Amino acid sequence: MDSPVRNEPLPTAGAFFESFDGWAQLLKAHALGATEGAGAEPLPAEDSGAAETVPPGEPEAAEALPWRPGRRAAMALLHVVDDGRDSGETIRLRDDTLIIGRVTGGVKIPHDAFLGRHHARLDRLPGGGWLLTDLGSSDGTWVRVMTAKLRPGTHLQIGGTRLVFRRGDDGAAAFAPVGHSAAADAAPSFPCPPAPFLLGRADALPADADPGLPTLLLDDPFVSPVHAEVVAGRSTWRIVNRGLNGLWVRIDAPVRLDTVAQFQCGDQRFVLEPLTANS
Repeated sequence: MDSPVRNEPLPTAGAFFESFDGWAQLLKAHALGATEGAGAEPLPAEDSGAAETVPPGEPEAAEALPWRPGRRAAMALLHVVDDGRDSGETIRLRDDTLIIGRVTGGVKIPHDAFLGRHHARLDRLPGGGWLLTDLGSSDGTWVRVMTAKLRPGTHLQIGGTRLVFRRGDDGAAAFAPVGHSAAADAAPSFPCPPAPFLLGRADALPADADPGLPTLLLDDPFVSPVHAEVVAGRSTWRIVNRGLNGLWVRIDAPVRLDTVAQFQCGDQRFVLEPLTANS
């Protein structure tokens, strides 16, 4: 029987958020830097008696493109990022499906209490790319993005703070804290000023803030002095990342990942690196 992935319409990034965060490319650069110079010394050029030259102003043509498989689906790499670092364990995705969970799956993290027994699934798509699906976890699956549309009910993570965007019947907007404790859920909401405005760290020095825009202050050491900016769009507000630790959005439907993307399950972060022709 065909997989349900083949029968359901495939979501696009623009249907939920507008772009992935290119920060994840740092992991790729780190991996490449670690391998440079580690191989054997280059072979000496053949002595033909005369040096080959390229006419001035003309680029040197490559002899051939590096070989890659053309009769099977491309492999992908899943980086299980170590705590507070840009590196970690790398898993090669050769199967069509990978389950991430606390108890079962291809990636198991038993000591993460916020990870569901079967938390999330990656499915290879027939036309290329991967589908990330949350499997009904209570903590959710989060993706790191550059910018996202703010709709009522949108869940965000800024630094270590999780917020949900609300709009009242009168149109007034606010960010309400969400968490795993009664104290977090009972914390007061942050009424939003008219856009544009900023979200930043409460104890930041005045010189680090943007004096030209109002700022909602978060008491969180993982929040940058200016972490995100909310701007007015044609029909909805958008939030744009400006912080070191990124802007994260909880997915409420399966999301297609065609490029390098970072996501979080429980307290564990991952980077998916599809090995496409442009990798």
